[in-house]
Amino acid sequence: MTLMVALMLNEILRVAIIQNSLDPEAAWKDFPSGNWKDAVQMSAVEEAQAMREIRYYMSGLHVDRNEIDVVLLPELSVPVGFENRLKKIAEQLQTIIIAGFDYRIVPGATVPTVSNDALVIVPRKLNGKKILKATATKRVGKTHPAPAEKRKLEKIASAGPNGVMFQPHPTVWIFDSVEFGKFGVAVCYDFLDLDRMAMYRTKIQTLFILALNKDTNSFDHIAEAAARMVFCNVIVCNCGHFGGSFAVAPFKKAFERTLYRNMGARLANAQIVALPLLDIESAQNGKITNKEFKSLPPGY
Repeated sequence: MTLMVALMLNEILRVAIIQNSLDPEAAWKDFPSGNWKDAVQMSAVEEAQAMREIRYYMSGLHVDRNEIDVVLLPELSVPVGFENRLKKIAEQLQTIIIAGFDYRIVPGATVPTVSNDALVIVPRKLNGKKILKATATKRVGKTHPAPAEKRKLEKIASAGPNGVMFQPHPTVWIFDSVEFGKFGVAVCYDFLDLDRMAMYRTKIQTLFILALNKDTNSFDHIAEAAARMVFCNVIVCNCGHFGGSFAVAPFKKAFERTLYRNMGARLANAQIVALPLLDIESAQNGKITNKEFKSLPPGY
């Protein structure tokens, strides 16, 4: 998917990280009604809370909309019925939204099956510039379910003897924008896929991870390692129930490397972070020698 939006790469990429307070245990009950479809869709209470928080934080971003290029929402954090509304919000903000949606029930599957998707929404105007005839969307599906996620789906007895199946999406998407550079989008457990990281190497300036992850410390370390080995910005947008949203760039000085970290459980928050972009691309091409960034990894 190519976004032809300007004549040159921006110096920085401005990203709004929204960490909502969704409680996974309350949102997805194993046996809410005896209907397996209810077990893979947010509970009514958590869905209402999710929509309230999304509206609240998005309304706050309207004030700074000319200062935002991308808005992130965590894995599984957006109710499936909120897609059209989120498209309208992207059009109003004139910014790209990358959001993790609730489980999508796969139509026509012979056994109960769900997909865990991120949705990339590109409005027809970005920061006042018309780039498309109409708002465009692209689904980025999760390839590998987390073991606990897979076990939970398989335990939904009302779906049948094997529970609910997970549909993998073994496709790696790279989005290409003249203004915002090249970026990748991955959903949670796919962040641990070494083959995926190898595919991103030399090809992107920014990697967005949408997560619903308890082990926040591990993801911090993985993000910093990925920033070095892929040599790009890495942003983890995690659900606020666990906290741990994180942004890192491969700067040489350690105190500059972590651009954003929100630690602590049950913290809903929204923050705009400025990421290096033009300098990252220049360093990737060997054009910067002033030691601002770490050295390129071997064989880059």
